[in-house]
Amino acid sequence: MPFILGFGALQLVPFKLPIVADHDFGAFLASDDGHTLLHGNWGLFALIVVMFFFNTVLGEELLFRGLLLPRMRAAFGRADWAANGVLFGAYHLHQPWSIPTSIVAGWLMAYPTRRLRSAWMGIIVHSVQSVFLTIAIYTLVLP
Repeated sequence: MPFILGFGALQLVPFKLPIVADHDFGAFLASDDGHTLLHGNWGLFALIVVMFFFNTVLGEELLFRGLLLPRMRAAFGRADWAANGVLFGAYHLHQPWSIPTSIVAGWLMAYPTRRLRSAWMGIIVHSVQSVFLTIAIYTLVLP
């Protein structure tokens, strides 16, 4: 639970890095264009939910915490979880403004995963974001 709360609080920390305006999903969801596109669009909603699942669980968590983290112990020893978080941040190079947040988020997902030796810990912590966004988007899809 503390890692879930930490991950949620991390989303509120302003790092004041320049962001590309047309890549801001939150701004899009708050815009009239976002409301118009999503209103009653159940097909797009289903696609977004599937994308959240594949990105969060299969794409990021099983790769970084399920596959890489156990193998990083040999190279980094007890700091494997920290190195995994930095690697997770580097993975977000396509969004440079999110790298600092992604590094800290990677630590918040890697540490409980390593400590409890279960990829489910990272999946649970990371999935909270997807569940929150799914609920937010659901409210926009409702007719």
